[in-house]
Amino acid sequence: MNEDGSLVRLENIHKAFGDNLVLKGVDFSVKSGQVVVLIGPSGSGKSTLLRTINLLEEPTEGRVLFDGKDITDIRTNVNTVRTHIGIVFQQFNLFPHKNALDNITLAMRKVLNVSHGEANKRGLEELKRVGLEERADAYPSQLSGGQQQRVAIARALAMRPKLMLFDEVTSALDPELVKEVLDAMKRLAEEGMTMVVVTHEMGFAREVGTRLLVMDDGRIVEDGDPREIFASPQHARTKKFLSDVL
Repeated sequence: MNEDGSLVRLENIHKAFGDNLVLKGVDFSVKSGQVVVLIGPSGSGKSTLLRTINLLEEPTEGRVLFDGKDITDIRTNVNTVRTHIGIVFQQFNLFPHKNALDNITLAMRKVLNVSHGEANKRGLEELKRVGLEERADAYPSQLSGGQQQRVAIARALAMRPKLMLFDEVTSALDPELVKEVLDAMKRLAEEGMTMVVVTHEMGFAREVGTRLLVMDDGRIVEDGDPREIFASPQHARTKKFLSDVL
């Protein structure tokens, strides 16, 4: 844990791509067991902020502290830190020539040096966790988009992360497939997994999130209980965004 009891703390995070300043002095922290949901209009900096947590995007200015370590310190082995932070993207990024179980176990065997037998055991446990234990031998082409995304979630979980990051994981799915992925994420939240979620699914944000951050123009403009913010947003940009999407 960090000194303030948080698992993750971001301090004065700025991120620029050339002359485009995407994040403008963002500060926030995440405690163990929280489900922090980031919402806001497209281009507000949500995905960039999420990817800054595990330094897939390195901040132009500011610090990221994870589990007591300043991971923006040049002496930190970022690859080691990333083994404790699972991330799931819009695209599934599964190997098409490997079945579901092999897609899940590859990183365990190659990165964590887990034995083949133990990796398979853990992989099957995670497939069961996302409701796909019967599809272990199926290849990505034999799975629906929702099933592929659940395999991607199982792959991240198999690494036994302390934190899970979700970057608009349902946005590439057909509407009828969204629910199965959100249900899997909801089960993780109920199990106490610490999560940071970028999403356009307002129902998930309101029902599953324990904390809601609203972003606009590279800043957090509102931060609080999801149900309270949905019921009575305080910031003008939050009011406009919610009126546009609800």
